[in-house]
Amino acid sequence: MMIIGTMRAEESKVHDTWEGYHSFHSETEDLLTGERDTYGSFEIFWADANDVAVWNDSGLDYTYREGWYWWACFPGCLPDGDPSGPFATSRQALEDADEWSPEFDDEYA
Repeated sequence: MMIIGTMRAEESKVHDTWEGYHSFHSETEDLLTGERDTYGSFEIFWADANDVAVWNDSGLDYTYREGWYWWACFPGCLPDGDPSGPFATSRQALEDADEWSPEFDDEYA
């Protein structure tokens, strides 16, 4: 779990290019295409004070804060588990959810 830290929630809640639904990528690449297979689905989203209040009142042992989160789910379906986060940016949430995403290959090369 990452903590927003010194960044105020108002500063980190901006339209972000990674918000929305994504597919997980496998660790290994396809030998013929060189691409990673995709599977499953997850959503990256911002949780504000209203969302956090509902989650905290649901009887869970964990206390949530405002920020970017991700959870495994398909569009139109209920999530498969609790949200992971908060993160300062949606990019950090994406990197936590899908470490094998091809978008990050240049950074690790």
